[in-house]
Amino acid sequence: MKKNMLLIGFETTLFIIILLAALVNLKSNTTSQFAASFDGTYVIVSTFFVIISAYLFGLFSGCVYSLVLGARYKDQIEFYARKNEKLSQQSEIDTDDKEVLQRKIATLEIALDNALKNKQ
Repeated sequence: MKKNMLLIGFETTLFIIILLAALVNLKSNTTSQFAASFDGTYVIVSTFFVIISAYLFGLFSGCVYSLVLGARYKDQIEFYARKNEKLSQQSEIDTDDKEVLQRKIATLEIALDNALKNKQ
């Protein structure tokens, strides 16, 4: 949970920095030229648009990628979660059995001591 909050905070901070950089470029009317065709024509595009579109493209492609991976490995994740739960339950059962055996041994030791005392 703490790791998720750290990632959300980092992403929010990064978004604010990129948004501020884009707004500074918007107010300064900085433009970038990108080739639009092979015949030498150019389209003049604002840097604000380039920065925001690159950020949003990365953000959405990352979300889609993680959704695809999540769906792809969902069965494996559920399998390992069930396996972990079974191992945890087995560990609890083993611990309980061990405690029961220790109590039985302690009871038998007391009974043996009493039998030896009564024999003398």
